[in-house]
Amino acid sequence: MSGEHADTPGLPVRKLRFPWPSALAGLLAGACLLVMSEPSLVAFYPIPADWVRLEVKLAVLGGFMLVLLIDLWRYQRRYQAQQADLKRLGQRLDDLRRRNRQLRLKVHTYSGHTDKLKLFISDKLLEYIEYDEKYLHFKGIAAEVRHNGVISFDKVQTALQQAAASVNAASRASTDTAADTAAADYREALDAMRYLWDLLDLSTADNLALHIGNLLYECEEHYYQRMLNGDTAAPLPYEPVFSPPRAAWRALNLVRADLPPMADDEADFKLEESQWFIHLAPVDELLGNENHFVLLLDNLLKNAQFFSGKRAKRSGAISIALTLRESEGHAVVRVYNRGPHIPEEDGARLFQLGYSTRRSRDHHGRGLGLYFAHEIVKGHDGRIDIRNIHTRQTRYELTLELRNGESIARVVEVSLNDGRPQCRIVSPASNDDGTELDEKLTGKAELPLPSGLKRVTITSSDDDSTPAVVEFDPTGKQVRLDPDHPERPHWRITYYPARKKPRLGFEAMDINGVEFEVSLPTARHRLESGEATLDEDIDAEMERLDERIKVSSGQGR
Repeated sequence: MSGEHADTPGLPVRKLRFPWPSALAGLLAGACLLVMSEPSLVAFYPIPADWVRLEVKLAVLGGFMLVLLIDLWRYQRRYQAQQADLKRLGQRLDDLRRRNRQLRLKVHTYSGHTDKLKLFISDKLLEYIEYDEKYLHFKGIAAEVRHNGVISFDKVQTALQQAAASVNAASRASTDTAADTAAADYREALDAMRYLWDLLDLSTADNLALHIGNLLYECEEHYYQRMLNGDTAAPLPYEPVFSPPRAAWRALNLVRADLPPMADDEADFKLEESQWFIHLAPVDELLGNENHFVLLLDNLLKNAQFFSGKRAKRSGAISIALTLRESEGHAVVRVYNRGPHIPEEDGARLFQLGYSTRRSRDHHGRGLGLYFAHEIVKGHDGRIDIRNIHTRQTRYELTLELRNGESIARVVEVSLNDGRPQCRIVSPASNDDGTELDEKLTGKAELPLPSGLKRVTITSSDDDSTPAVVEFDPTGKQVRLDPDHPERPHWRITYYPARKKPRLGFEAMDINGVEFEVSLPTARHRLESGEATLDEDIDAEMERLDERIKVSSGQGR
């Protein structure tokens, strides 16, 4: 039963110890029995006679057996504990082997991923290096194009100016209308050449916003000098200001050729068609190059045309709206188009160079139009914002005045079904003749009338504006749009003045779309204001800088 197992370093395995108690008890029991059994030893040692009796010998032997059993029991327990420890040790070793195998597998897998990542990074680095080389290459080409463009532009402009001058002299000498037409053509050709040159000049600039900003400072200096000197001012090398309505009309001519002419003295240009709404209100002059403003609106309008979609055309509602007005010394331009909304994740990247959301089979955007628009606005110290326009859920209270003197009140509820408005008559429950109203959700609510319609007053439950009043003629089918929101009408009314069964159709319009708003300071506002535009976060930035100054000077921590 003797034996001992040494512990493995760092592993909890119990040892088997030597049975010292049973060994010592055996030696003592053997010595006592020897002394008690030999008469010579009993006589030699003064041992009492009672100790050599059989009962004492049996007691000594029994004590030895008891110690031996206890030692055996302790040994058995310790042996079982050791076996349990060895079993746990084996399990731990198996776990370690399994984990080691898994780690080797992961290392192999990750090494493969690392190789793939190295290849990916190397490919991307090569692409970036290639992009940088291409960028430098195209910059060189742009510089050469700019140089050659100046020479070509001067030659073409000189030839057009000479031809226009000769045609103007011929038109003054005679009353031939052909000469006047030719002179107008030459003027348009000169304007087109100047626009083309400004596009080339802007696209080959190193920094668009800085290029426009420098031009703006030069125009500002000329404009201020003219304002100071008045009529005695010397002729300027170029016109430092331009008319925003005239520039907006030119931009519109680039996207649609059937636009009616705009008179030079026209104070308010307005055009309302089935697909377009245009309102160019009088706005004070802007500093800078007119062609830059034309390019800005041209890009916004072409973007609106692309995303307006066919659904708006089929519905007969206005799909594109352009409005220009002045507000607090700023020229405010809004370009609205019906169509899909701009996701929030795309809104932050929409003005980045090369980023485009145009993904169609026939067109792949280059990501230049909105980038140019943003840089032009930034160069003018202006602001451009994007907002998604949503169709609202609301209620409309309709008061119908009939030609027989009666007045009928109806309530139409507008709800949204998959983003599109649906109408339902909710009050009253029946018509005046006792027939039940159709309360189904439809695109248009039909209202039968007992007599001809004279006037309708419409009030929206979530609109603080005054009620809209719409007049109708006695005969003929008539369509009326929301007069309070002409750029994107919220509703449309169709009146059918039949003799026997006149009726009125009320339709809530789907106005889901996107609106770009551009705000540019006018020349007069720059002159009278003289204040730098403050950043919205300027207070927080000043506090942060102040705290850093205190820390650096030892006044704070």
